[in-house]
Amino acid sequence: IEGLGPVGLPLTQKQAKELIKFCKKAPYGKGEKTLVDRNVRRVWRMEPDRFSLTNPEWEQFLATMVDKVQDGLGLENQTLKSHLYDLLLYEPGSFFLPHRDGEKLDRMVATLIVALPSTYEGGELVVRHDGQERTIDFGGVEGSRFHLHFAAFYADCEHEVRPLRKGYRLCLVYNLTLAKSKKPVAAPRASEHIARIRPLLREWAKDDSARKLVVTLAHQYT
Repeated sequence: IEGLGPVGLPLTQKQAKELIKFCKKAPYGKGEKTLVDRNVRRVWRMEPDRFSLTNPEWEQFLATMVDKVQDGLGLENQTLKSHLYDLLLYEPGSFFLPHRDGEKLDRMVATLIVALPSTYEGGELVVRHDGQERTIDFGGVEGSRFHLHFAAFYADCEHEVRPLRKGYRLCLVYNLTLAKSKKPVAAPRASEHIARIRPLLREWAKDDSARKLVVTLAHQYT
């Protein structure tokens, strides 16, 4: 950190408090405006020009994460590039109300959150899309104090960070962009297809004379 020096991990309370002195209150986007409102978002931020990642193995590790994200988001036929956007420091009481990420870069398709090793409770990341909800509790993972965790989601998914109850959490935020694409890619939606097929299946199930079909699946699906 510029002006502070190396930050050891797992992050300690003493170093977290020192780090806050070099951070600013994180803003949020509302329409075309960028605002600071501690009732909407309460977290400390540092822009990439104020710090550096000097571990020689980091870039390769990041590339491995992005490959996993690319596959997990169903973008295996695309090429994703990562762009470091922020360093975020959460303290007790930090949170971010439900929101969607703005398109900070051309062809931005997803956001990658990397939680660095530290000890904390709360601060769950909740992602919602198309009637589904997923809660990611970085701090609830066994051995999280010594491990690095990451999560990624399509940029158009609504998400929030619930209040951090205890400890401090240090996160890197990356914007993920498509190397090239003729059209924008959004999070897949299934609700329209389900709505169309639901009444058809109900009518089919009522008809005792209808031929029943069995499809053997190759894998164990949800």
